[in-house]
Amino acid sequence: MIIAAIISLIVTVVYFNAGLRPYLVDKARAVAESVQQDVQYAISVGIPFEEIRGLEQHITTLVEEHPEVSEMRVVSVSEQLEMSEAGVAEVVIDKDAETEEGLGYRVITSISEIGSILFRSGNASEVISVDIVENDTVVASIVSVVDETYMNGKMTSVFFDTLVILIAVSLVALEVVVVLSASQLAEPFRVVERALNRRASGDLRQYEGGLGRGRLTSFVKTLNVYNATLKDRVNVAIVSVADAGRKAMLITLAERTSLFITDKRQQASIMDARIPLFVFCFAEELQKSFLPLFVAEFYSDSDLFSRDIMMGLPISAFMFVIAVFTPFAGKLVDKFGNRPLFLAGLLPAIAGYLFCYMAQSGNDILIGRSMTAVGYAVITISCQSYIAAVVVAENRARGMAVFVGVLMTATMCGTAIGAILADWLGYKPVFLVATGFAVMAGILGYSMLSIDLPEPEQKKKPVGVSKSPIATLLRNSQFVLIVLFCAIPAKVILTGFLYLFVPIYLASLDATQSEIGRVMMLYSLIIIPISPLASGFADRLGKNLWMVIGATIASGIVLLGLYQSASVAMVLTVVVALGIVHSFLKAPLIVAAMEAAEKSPDITRTGALSLLRTSERIGSVIGPVVVAAMLVVLDFGEVAAILGITVAVLGIIMAILSFNRRGPTAHA
Repeated sequence: MIIAAIISLIVTVVYFNAGLRPYLVDKARAVAESVQQDVQYAISVGIPFEEIRGLEQHITTLVEEHPEVSEMRVVSVSEQLEMSEAGVAEVVIDKDAETEEGLGYRVITSISEIGSILFRSGNASEVISVDIVENDTVVASIVSVVDETYMNGKMTSVFFDTLVILIAVSLVALEVVVVLSASQLAEPFRVVERALNRRASGDLRQYEGGLGRGRLTSFVKTLNVYNATLKDRVNVAIVSVADAGRKAMLITLAERTSLFITDKRQQASIMDARIPLFVFCFAEELQKSFLPLFVAEFYSDSDLFSRDIMMGLPISAFMFVIAVFTPFAGKLVDKFGNRPLFLAGLLPAIAGYLFCYMAQSGNDILIGRSMTAVGYAVITISCQSYIAAVVVAENRARGMAVFVGVLMTATMCGTAIGAILADWLGYKPVFLVATGFAVMAGILGYSMLSIDLPEPEQKKKPVGVSKSPIATLLRNSQFVLIVLFCAIPAKVILTGFLYLFVPIYLASLDATQSEIGRVMMLYSLIIIPISPLASGFADRLGKNLWMVIGATIASGIVLLGLYQSASVAMVLTVVVALGIVHSFLKAPLIVAAMEAAEKSPDITRTGALSLLRTSERIGSVIGPVVVAAMLVVLDFGEVAAILGITVAVLGIIMAILSFNRRGPTAHA
């Protein structure tokens, strides 16, 4: 698939190059001829060429209106001779010769140009010259120069858009392959492995059977037939034997070999929720790269706040609704079940997408995003609890890693593809696309999520646990410090900087929507492979708290790179660096919080994790509002610098407080 996609990518770029260049040349010629006609008309009504006024201003206006033309000027006959001696000639395109060349020839001759196109290192100029005639004598020429930067920019955009689609399709294919291999290949072998291990240990129960009619399933069924035959014989012997001693021996044998036990096949699997969750999260992430710009475009005077504040408010409202509704969503899932709540959560989510599609003001977008947040909270909690229910306790971390991995993959794919769609179709149609994917997620959820879930594990309530989560939190000062100085700043940077600051800043630098999406995509693309490596390094080092502190300080320092450095390349560099730093922050932050919770006997791991997530939502809520408020009075570089210095200072304060702590006790 990858080889075919790369070949398709090269062919696409070559065809685009061959097709666009003649159009640009024709466009430049048409603009030059329009000036020629204006000048010729002036000459025809009796105005000598030397006395024509305003020609330069007219040409400047045309160049500004047509970005394909980099330069257009009036050249006298003497200047034309100098240009000819310098080797600059008018471009002549032989279309007949082009059609005679096959695709293979164009591919071979154009591959060498792809590198220079991508890095925009080409120096060739294409010049179109149109003569101005007065009294049957050429007095000057209108020279129009094709903008190679414009064409190379379009070529680069096509290349990277295709590359992004290839990456997204590869990740989607990976998700599908993982699910199919787990259900159709790995699971049958696991069923056989469990049956053989039990039989080898003398366990002769009716083993859990697999799905389908394959040979592995038939093998387990054959073992069950043998065990059932033996069970029938033992049962007959128990009934027919009159000697109480022998009967007791047979009953003991049956109990020791579990002969009368039948395993119930578990319908639910961790893979059931993977694809429905991925498709829904993909739909949700489609708008992330352009939401602030979407709000700015439809801002009206009747909106609640100023334009700069409204650009960040829908993101904050989305996070706030999730934080408020998540506890209620958990209770609803426990009451009604995972699959019904997954399907029910699609209703407000789809309603929010359609509301944004029909939005006429920033207030409408705010309402639509808040409606979607309700559905997002219900669906994510439903899938998370589904995964937690079907995995055994010792593999729960692995199950949650699957949950987080699906979210990160969907974030990367959705952000990039949404930006491309917005560039091609506009902002509003993307919400219709999201609606379609949400409906698809509902169909997949209905067909894949099982209602046959294991009964929840009943746990005794720990003695001495406070009924007030806030009071419990405040008694553990180390946990509070981690939340205030590390967890919340990390989320402020994520939502305030990456989701709000970066799109607006790149738009101000004349970056296209596709370029904005590609830059934002890099954050998730870097975290996906590096985060597991960083987590392993943190486990080996055993200093999770200090790794979190170092990553917090580094994330603040990284933002200083945007101070007085206004360029798309610098923004890209900062986003890449931020992705690397946050790879070393995400997993160690959870571990450090759990380690702090363990030092306080009246705080459970579950309660600490819940409080950590709720606190992170606070950072997600205030991040866009704070950044938007600063953008009202400060420029982009100053906002990035203030945000970076603040986060770095918070990390340094955390380091000082942690270093000065005496003893392992975490109580204030």
